[in-house]
Amino acid sequence: MTEFKLALKEKTGSIKGKIHLIVWLVYWAATAILFFSNSGLVIGKGEDSPFWVWILYFGVIAFMALSVIYCFRKWLFEKAKTDEKTGKKKIGKFKAYHLIVFAALSTFSFFVVELINNSEKLAQMYWLYALMNILGGFIMIMILMAWFNSLRRASLTFMILAVCFAIVHYCVYLFKGEPFQLIDIFSIGTAMDVAGGYTFEFTRWVTVMVTASLCVIAIILHWDDKRWAFSIKSRILSRVGVFVFMIAGYYMYLNLSWNSAMLGITTDLWAPRETYEEVGTNMGFFCVAKFMRNDPPEGYSVAEVEKIEEEFKAEYDGKDLGEAGSSTKPVNIIAIMNEAWADYSVFDKFATNEEYMPFYNSMTENTIKGHTLVCISGGGTAKTEYEFLTGNSVKQYPGLVPYVSFYTHDQYSLVTTLEAQGYESAAMHPNKATNWKRDRAYELLNFDKFYSIDDFDPSAEKFRGMISDRANYEKIIEVIEEKEDPSQQFFLFDITMQNHGGYSSDNYPISIEAEGYTDDAWNRYLSLVKESDEALQYLIEYFEDYDEPTMIVMFGDHFPSQDSGVEEYLSGDKRDNLEVEEMQKYYQTPFFIWTNYDMESESDVITSTNLLGTLMLEKAGVKMTDFNRYQLAFMDEVKAYNHKGYVTADGKYVLWADADEDVKKKLLEYEYLQYNALVEYSKRTDSFFTIQEDNE
Repeated sequence: MTEFKLALKEKTGSIKGKIHLIVWLVYWAATAILFFSNSGLVIGKGEDSPFWVWILYFGVIAFMALSVIYCFRKWLFEKAKTDEKTGKKKIGKFKAYHLIVFAALSTFSFFVVELINNSEKLAQMYWLYALMNILGGFIMIMILMAWFNSLRRASLTFMILAVCFAIVHYCVYLFKGEPFQLIDIFSIGTAMDVAGGYTFEFTRWVTVMVTASLCVIAIILHWDDKRWAFSIKSRILSRVGVFVFMIAGYYMYLNLSWNSAMLGITTDLWAPRETYEEVGTNMGFFCVAKFMRNDPPEGYSVAEVEKIEEEFKAEYDGKDLGEAGSSTKPVNIIAIMNEAWADYSVFDKFATNEEYMPFYNSMTENTIKGHTLVCISGGGTAKTEYEFLTGNSVKQYPGLVPYVSFYTHDQYSLVTTLEAQGYESAAMHPNKATNWKRDRAYELLNFDKFYSIDDFDPSAEKFRGMISDRANYEKIIEVIEEKEDPSQQFFLFDITMQNHGGYSSDNYPISIEAEGYTDDAWNRYLSLVKESDEALQYLIEYFEDYDEPTMIVMFGDHFPSQDSGVEEYLSGDKRDNLEVEEMQKYYQTPFFIWTNYDMESESDVITSTNLLGTLMLEKAGVKMTDFNRYQLAFMDEVKAYNHKGYVTADGKYVLWADADEDVKKKLLEYEYLQYNALVEYSKRTDSFFTIQEDNE
């Protein structure tokens, strides 16, 4: 005891020593609080918990205690060795047996990531895939060692990155129901803006593995450091070598078929969660990221595009495509993409204590309504937005958001088509202009003005910290009313914010309750949609007697992210196990086209978001580009499509795996055209995507 007191007195004799002691006491106190405050999650139901849970619980406590003892003994009693000549701290040489330490850390990090994110499927993982994940971690820590030339710094950096990566994966899936992907890095600002609407939920494995990781990090900080390069020359060569290795590795990663040909991995780009579960979270991440490139469709060439366009013109020049629009052309066209607007009434088992979309359901006069197929669920708003504005489908770009990835030059869209006919234009979104790089995207889409959150009154109504639909529509009305000339044609595209995900927080009162399945998050979402319906009524009633002809288009961007139990209750199984028509219900959102003047009404219309814009132009009776007319001809065979499949002219739902060869050929031609419009610049066939004198 005397030895301990003397050592402690010596160590805390300086301010630096005192600070060190305080920091570590706080660190270990926080670690203990983290674990014991969530011990109920680890133990489960106490007496009903299996024996292995108790072993796990007491094992973590023992490991934490041993880590504390190890760290304090190292700090108190071990003195750094010094060089006799220089008097500086002596650092040992990295030896071959230290590779065992790296192997242990990479194995531990594998279990940290997988138990937090993939605990249910981990036992089913093929041993080779598990080994590949561990090998990947080992290579990563070796790269860090070569760069830092420090066993301790390389190990510490690796462990911190591994824990952060595991938590990021967990949070992204918790918040949006999809695993973390490369594209999420580019939308980090958007994620941070809406993170306040979500609640972080601890689980057994989050508690256990984060606690264990904090212990390992503390141990690493007390290791004696080792180097493998001591001269300046050897350190430079080490870093140059690892840089060359990384460049070569990156080239092989992108260009070799290491995942499919070598390892037999089938990467599901539209359901990456399944790939992550099968091959491991880290390897799954890199398998999916490998394909996040805008490669041209097979057989693509500008000459092939020109051939398709010439054949289309030869067949359809002078022919009327689709139904004629109204004789009245709208002065104002207002298109609204309503965040997470979904219609659960398509499911037979869905019922609520009161109707939650009564006004929308009552819309019959001068209204075309139905559902639009989308390629996303739970998140990825900008993908649906891109489809509507450009007529291009993101089926061709799984995992990518064209706004973020490909917008390098001006783009043809509904904006350019309407502006060529005298319409002024504006975009509106009650959030940051930089989200999904919309500020840049809207500039390249040629919008005249972008109204972001900065243009809304600070006192505007908010729900859960987000601008309400009612306040959003009040701003739309304000912009329309402020036109210098009321007869000036105007196109406004708006994205609402009110119903964005984050329904688990107890920050909004529940008024609508689903019958047969109790879930507060779902009920809170339905209650928000009821608010949206009331706001919609306000908007429509305002423009009903408006002096200028006005068209309003509204559609949802995707289904909300909900607990999987909701879907299993409604459909009896997970969506991917359902028959195609039932499964597609989770990828179709409501839409309507309404006018304050006479227009023939339609109901139960099925379309897809990339075709909805052309449908809007047709019903508005305005001129269309040849690309719009091509879409109308396309709809004669394919009413709607998304990444899962398509709907035939007679309303039959078909998976792409069962697609007719003629439909596949048509889709490939469509993809040639949209690739030309999106990517090509000097070789873009501009006349096909712009209003020409002979366009009718």
